[in-house]
Amino acid sequence: MLRGVPTPEAWVAAAAAAGLGRLALTDRNGVYGVPTFVEACRKAGIAPIAGVELVYPGGRSVLIPRAKAGFSAICRLLTLRASAPAAFDARAAIAALRDPVLSCPDPASSCRVPPGGSLFVLTDDPALLEGLPPSGALFALVTPCNRSAWRRLAASGHRPAASPEASFLEAGQREIQRLLLAIGARKTVHDIEDSLLDPPEALWTPGQLGEGGAGAEPWACRADLLPWLEEAFAANGLIAREALAEPFSGFVFPRFDLAGGKAGDRAYAEARPATQPPQPTPSARSETAPERLRRLVYEGAARRYGGAGPEESKRIEYELGLIESKGFCDYFLVVKDIASWASRTCGRGSAAASIVSYCLGITAVDPLRHGLYFERFLNPGRKDPPDIDVDFAWDERDALLDEVTNVYGPERTARVANHNCFRRRSALRETAHAYGMPDAEIAEFERSLGLDPEGALAAGGSEWKAVAEASAKIVGLPRHLGTHSGGVVIVPGSLADHAPIEATGTGIRVIAWDKEGAETAGLVKIDLLGNRSLAVVRDILANLEANGEPLDQASWRPLDDPDTVALLARGDTMGVFYVESPAMRILQAKTKRGDFEHLVIHSSIIRPAANKYINEYVDRLEGKPWEPFHPLLKGLFDESFGILCYQEDVSKAAIALAGFSAAEADGIRKILSKKDADTRLQEYRGAFFEGAAAKGVDPASAEAVWAMICSFSGYSFVKAHSASYAMLSFQSAFLRAHHPAEFMAAVLSNHGGFYSTLAYASEARRMGITLLAPDVNESAFRCLGEGRTLRFGLCMVPSLGARLAGELLAERERGGPYRSAEDFARRLRFERTEAEALVGAGAFDGLLGGRPRSSALMALFSLCAAREGEASAKARAPSLFPDEECSAGGSVGPRARDGAPRASGDPSAAATAAAAAASASDASPRKRRQAAFKYLGTTLDAHPLELWPRAFAQPRDRARDLPRSVGRRVTILSWPITAKPVLTAAEEQMEFVSFEDETAIFEAVLFPDAYRRFRHFLFEDRPLWVCGLVERDRGAITLTVERISYA
Repeated sequence: MLRGVPTPEAWVAAAAAAGLGRLALTDRNGVYGVPTFVEACRKAGIAPIAGVELVYPGGRSVLIPRAKAGFSAICRLLTLRASAPAAFDARAAIAALRDPVLSCPDPASSCRVPPGGSLFVLTDDPALLEGLPPSGALFALVTPCNRSAWRRLAASGHRPAASPEASFLEAGQREIQRLLLAIGARKTVHDIEDSLLDPPEALWTPGQLGEGGAGAEPWACRADLLPWLEEAFAANGLIAREALAEPFSGFVFPRFDLAGGKAGDRAYAEARPATQPPQPTPSARSETAPERLRRLVYEGAARRYGGAGPEESKRIEYELGLIESKGFCDYFLVVKDIASWASRTCGRGSAAASIVSYCLGITAVDPLRHGLYFERFLNPGRKDPPDIDVDFAWDERDALLDEVTNVYGPERTARVANHNCFRRRSALRETAHAYGMPDAEIAEFERSLGLDPEGALAAGGSEWKAVAEASAKIVGLPRHLGTHSGGVVIVPGSLADHAPIEATGTGIRVIAWDKEGAETAGLVKIDLLGNRSLAVVRDILANLEANGEPLDQASWRPLDDPDTVALLARGDTMGVFYVESPAMRILQAKTKRGDFEHLVIHSSIIRPAANKYINEYVDRLEGKPWEPFHPLLKGLFDESFGILCYQEDVSKAAIALAGFSAAEADGIRKILSKKDADTRLQEYRGAFFEGAAAKGVDPASAEAVWAMICSFSGYSFVKAHSASYAMLSFQSAFLRAHHPAEFMAAVLSNHGGFYSTLAYASEARRMGITLLAPDVNESAFRCLGEGRTLRFGLCMVPSLGARLAGELLAERERGGPYRSAEDFARRLRFERTEAEALVGAGAFDGLLGGRPRSSALMALFSLCAAREGEASAKARAPSLFPDEECSAGGSVGPRARDGAPRASGDPSAAATAAAAAASASDASPRKRRQAAFKYLGTTLDAHPLELWPRAFAQPRDRARDLPRSVGRRVTILSWPITAKPVLTAAEEQMEFVSFEDETAIFEAVLFPDAYRRFRHFLFEDRPLWVCGLVERDRGAITLTVERISYA
C-alpha cells in the first residue's frame, strides 16, 4: 500500500483494450489487490495470474504460482514476512520454496504439484542466481527497466524470462507515487528522491508489452544478445500458459470439530466466555455434523414451539436437507456454538428467515409467524455460502473474539481487514502536509473549501490548486489496513494457506483482504458485531433482578403489550434501539403505528435515499388511493402499499418487470450493500431497461422502478434483518414503558447510542426520574434505577480510571462503607485528577455531613502529597465551583477583577485560599450544577440551560408548546443535541438538527441559506436562541430555522 497508483480494475481495463488474454498482477510484498484483480479479470474474460514481487535489501524476486499449492506458499511466505519483518530472510525463504513438498499445504494431501515445484521464480538478484542451481522453475528476470543488467543475467547460466515491468498507466502517475511515498514516510514530496520511485521506463506502452518483438524498443539490444532475448520472450509465453489461472477455488468453511468438541452447550459465568470449556459427552463426540445439527434443531424446536408440529417439521426438514446437501452443517454448528457463549445475542440479516437458526438460538424471530422469506437466505440455486451475522453486547464482544481464537486456534482464525482508503478530506489534508503546508493554513483552507469551494481555490493560488488536483488523484486508493467491525474467518488447517495474515497498527491479526476480497477468495466470514442495546437490555434485567422484580423471559411477549405499542406509535422512543434517531421518531409520529409488522417496514424504509418514497408510503398508509407502478408488480408489495422496502423486493421487481432470472436478480440484490454499489448498479441498468421493454413496460414506469431500486444503494436491509432489529426494539421499548428508571440507567451506563449523556439525563428528568449523583458508598460501577430514582454509577465520571473504580468497589466490599474522605484516602491509592473528579461529581457528599466539598478535596490532596514525599499539600487545589457564569464548553475558572487568572503565589496558601473560596459558595445549587456539568457532562436536578440564568429568565417559547404554535414564528432557548447534514437535490448542503429545552426535544431544519449562515453556532456546547417557523408535516412538528444566536 501507499505505492501503487493504478487500481487493479484500471490495469484490467488497459489489458482488455490491448486485447490481452492473460494478465499478471504482482503486488510489491503483498497480494492486497488480488481479489479485486481476479474479479475484474473474470468480468473482462481475461485469465488472471496472481503473483507477488518480493523486494528486499539487495534484490527482488517475482513469484508466480503454477498450482494452488504455489499460491498457498506465497501466502505463507508473506505471513512469515509480516510476523517478523526485520528477521525475514527472503533469499532463504525463496530457496526453501524450490522444494515441491514445502510448496504443498499438506505433505500428505493429494494436491497436484507440477514437476519442478508449484512456483515459478523470476529474479535479477545476483546472490540468488549465483547461489541456486539452474532448474525448470527458476528464471533470470529480464525487463526494460533492468537493461543495464542484461549481460550479467545472460552470463548467469539461468534461463531468461522476459516480463513487462509496468507501474504506471500514465507518465504523471509517477509523481502521484512520490506523493504516496511521502505520506507513508511522513515527509514532504521534496524529500522523496527519484531513486525511491519506480523508474520512468515502468510505463504501460505497446512496446513494453512486446508488440514489436525482441529487439524493438524498449527491448532493443545488441545482436549477440538477441537470441537470448528471444529465449526470454518464449519463456514468458511458457510461464503465462502454465501459471495458475484461478488462485481461488470453492469455499472454505470452518469445521465444528476443530473446537475439539469443547463448545456447543457451554454455560458462562457472569455473561463472559469461560477460559476452560468443559469436555463434551461421549455421545456428542461420536455424532457427525449433520446428526448433531438435527438433534440440536429439534431440541430447540421443543423450547421454541413446545415441540415441532407438522408445519414446523416440514420447514425444518426442508432447511436441514438443503443445509446438508450444500455442506453447511459445520458452519451452522460453529455459529450456534459462538452465539451460546454470550449473555444475549441478536442474530440478524437474512439468517433470521431460517427456522434452523431460530431453533438453534442464533436468531430470535419466529420466521413462520412473521412470514420471513427463507429463499433469500438459502435456496437450491444459490452458489455462495450463507452469511450469518450475530450481534453481541458491545462490552462482551472483545472477550468473545479472543475466545474464538482460543477455542478454534490462532493458526486457523483471523479477523477480516478493512482497506481504509483516502477520502476527499483525508486526501486533501495529507496531500497538503506532503506539500509542506502548515497545520493552521490547512485548517483554514478546509474551512473555506466547505463554505465556498471555488472561492477557496481562487484565493489559495497555484500551490493550493496543485494540492487539490493531486489529492483528487489519490481519493479511493488504499491508505492502510484496518479491522472489519466484526468479520472473523475460521478454516480447517492453516489460514495462512489461504490468505496472508498480518497485524494492523493496533496489533489485531487480520487477513490481507477486506470483506469483498474474503468473499472472492472463498473465505466464509462470520460477523460478530457489538451492539450497545443488547448490553442495555442485559443490564436492565440484572437491575430488575437486584430490585426483586425479575422479569420472566420465558413468558415475555413485548410484541403483544399495549403500552409498548402505544409508546412506539407516539415516537416516544429516545433510548430505544433503532427507533431513537430523529428520522425514526418523526416517522413513528407521522404513521402513528407501533405494531411489530409496521415497525419492520419502518426500520427498512428509513433509508437515506428514500425520503420521497417515505412520504408517499405515509400518505398511502393514511388512505391515499394507489396503484402499483406497473400491473406486472400487482400483489408483490401490498404490505408496503406498492413501495419497495426490502432488498428482496429489488429481486422481485427485477424478475417481474424486466424478466431477470432468479440468479440475475440475486446478483443485483447482492451488490446493494457493496461500497461501490452506485457504480455497480449501473452495470445492470441497460439489461433492466431492455428486459422491461421486451415485456411491454413503458419507459416512465421502468424509470420510476429503477429510481426506487437505486435508492437501496449502500444502505438497505432484507426483511428478516429488519424483523430481528424490530424484535430488539420491542424489548427495549417494553422496558422503557414499564421500568423507566432501570431503562434510563442502563442507557446512560452503556453511553447511550444516538445522543449525549446530557440529552439522556434531560430525557430522564422529563420522564419524572430523580437523578442522584455518584456516591462512593452507594454507587455501583454502572448506573442503577429503582422506582422513580436513578443513581449515577462510577462509570459516569469520565476522569475516574477503571482501575480505581474497580478497587473502590472491591475495597468497599471487603472493608465496608467508607466513613470519611480520610478513611477513603487511607484505604485506596488514586491520582489527584481522580480525587478532584470524584469530589466535583458529588461522590463524597454523603460523607460530609453538611461540610463543604473543599474539605474532602483538601483531605484527599493532603494524603496524595504525603505519599509523594511532600511535607504538606503543596499543589494548588483547583476550584470545583467557578466564580463566573458558564461559557461555551463548560465552566470557567476563578479570575481576578481584570479577568486574568489569579496568581498562585505560595502553593500552600493558594490551596487554602481555593478551599476557602469553594467553602464560601459550596451550598449554592448553581455552583453544584456547574460542577456536575464539568465532571459528569450533565446537570442532575435541573436542565443545563439554568446555568445561564439571565437567558433562562427571559420570556420565551417552550418546545412542548410547538404543536399549538403551527404557522407561528417562535424563539426558543435551546441546546443542540444531534445534527445530520445532507445534500439537497441541487447538491447544496443543509442540516437536520435536534434541539431541546427543559420541556421537550424538537426537530429543526436548516435549509441551505440558513445552513451557510448559522451552522458554525452548532459546534459549541452552550445554549442558543433558535428562531423560526413552526410547521406540521403529516402530523410531525418541525421548526424551519431562520436565525440562531448565542444566549
